[in-house]
Amino acid sequence: MGKCVRYITASTDTEEQSFPDPKALNIHIEELNLDALLQKADNLRMDESKKIESFELLCDHKEKFKDEIEFIWRLVRAYGDMYDLSTNTEEKKHYANIGRTLGERAVTKAPENGCCHLWYAVLCGYVSEFEGLQNKINYGYCFKEHLDKAIELLPEEPLLYYLNGRYCYAVSQLSWIEKKMAATLFGTVPTSTIQEALQNFLKVEELQHDFSKANYIYLSKCYRDLKQIENARKFCALAKQLPCITREDKDAEEEVKKISLALMKK
Repeated sequence: MGKCVRYITASTDTEEQSFPDPKALNIHIEELNLDALLQKADNLRMDESKKIESFELLCDHKEKFKDEIEFIWRLVRAYGDMYDLSTNTEEKKHYANIGRTLGERAVTKAPENGCCHLWYAVLCGYVSEFEGLQNKINYGYCFKEHLDKAIELLPEEPLLYYLNGRYCYAVSQLSWIEKKMAATLFGTVPTSTIQEALQNFLKVEELQHDFSKANYIYLSKCYRDLKQIENARKFCALAKQLPCITREDKDAEEEVKKISLALMKK
């Protein structure tokens, strides 16, 4: 994969200060050592309703631990969480830009840390949502470059294969004109197939059964596109059985209804 082109953004410390984080005016901050802080932040994040609290906790300690790589990639991840949780476009853009900038710092500082590459890739993907076609394509290459590196470093992490499956599926759906534009701008055309996407989503299930409602939906889509209707129905049914916890789950639930109706007609 080609080298990721670096873009200068307005996401500086000054910008971050001009867009206050929740509890930015807290006077009392609980003093924690690094290990205790990271464990507390991780534990809070396991509960969907406490992801904001986890983000706030990390923000409260960012000056103290800003050079600790295990802290930095968690803060990048937390900005990604805030992007997911936000419904306002400007807020989403704000969190995505700051998270991407921090992510770039993380992979530069610790090039052999898989978590740094994982969350930098994710934030590049988020930033791409606000870019024009040229930058969107560039961030797509950047996403894949760092995702591949993360898979190399963390081969047992199911989230990576889910993201890779999403990438493969999206690329397989690119129109001729989108592929032509990529070739014109970068000299290469991203290529992938439904079969490649399917293998990644199956790998997720192999590593962690019932990983997510969304993974089952994509398995159903892949089998549908490959004309394997019974398998498509099977994974659609499995998706229905999983509870809705995250926003992604709720989005997937809408997809379940659409796919289920379409498969009934097959």
